[in-house]
Amino acid sequence: MADIEEVDPETNVTYRGARIFDAIMDDLLAKGMENADNAILSGGSAGGLATTLNCDKFRGLLPNAGRVKCVADSGTFLHGKHLVGTKYRENYFAHVVQTHELAKRLPTKCTSKMDPNLCLFPENFVRDIQTPLFVVEAGFEKFQTEDLMIPVLGGKKQWNSCITNLTLCSSTQLHYMKEFRDVFVETLLNVIDKSACRGLFVHSCYRHGHIGGRDGWACSPKVADKTIAKAIADWYFDRSYFQEIDHQYNLPQNCTLPADEFTKMCMESLKGKLNYSLHS
Repeated sequence: MADIEEVDPETNVTYRGARIFDAIMDDLLAKGMENADNAILSGGSAGGLATTLNCDKFRGLLPNAGRVKCVADSGTFLHGKHLVGTKYRENYFAHVVQTHELAKRLPTKCTSKMDPNLCLFPENFVRDIQTPLFVVEAGFEKFQTEDLMIPVLGGKKQWNSCITNLTLCSSTQLHYMKEFRDVFVETLLNVIDKSACRGLFVHSCYRHGHIGGRDGWACSPKVADKTIAKAIADWYFDRSYFQEIDHQYNLPQNCTLPADEFTKMCMESLKGKLNYSLHS
């Protein structure tokens, strides 16, 4: 989202995400994307947040395409003003806004109503997005739990046993994790419109990020008997509406299998299919 000419003197890092996005889109459009019938913008984690922020802009670059939609994976970072750690999260994202000089680049419908530092939280602007958007999230969100809540609950050292082995979590730790999930799910339900233009897939695994790997795509945990790949594909091609939240589990689930066991199960489930594409 940023476009800062100067190099950060402390880190030697440049913040030019907006410039990179524009350059990539210019290149793709020149190579024929301007004639596309179908287009999709997606990203995970910070890229999922950027997808949400750039969704309408992406649609505007493809006025002749018949179907343009966005998929935000693990990018709905929660403000949760009544959840433990609110001030910590506010300061965390205020630092992001200031470092990247984003105040003037955030959605104006949001910044005209509240502090721009709060306009990186999707719950404060996602209702204003006009382009179809699908949101994929873990109810027990790993990054948000470990990096945006645990720091005010004793720190990762105190939580190490729990977050590396969920069976070792204390009742107090599970209480905070369930409280996060409850607020997160309630927030998602409040900001995701009940329309075909919005998709929602929320499972109960303890993880962050999905669509970049096979275990989070074609072989993902199922909700309403659909994998993430199937749910998004059906929604994208207007085959069916999908807004589902897993209520089978009220505790975080470890859905990670050993690589060899996972590969065996995944390949078995995909037997007879040619690929793991959006069309599958």
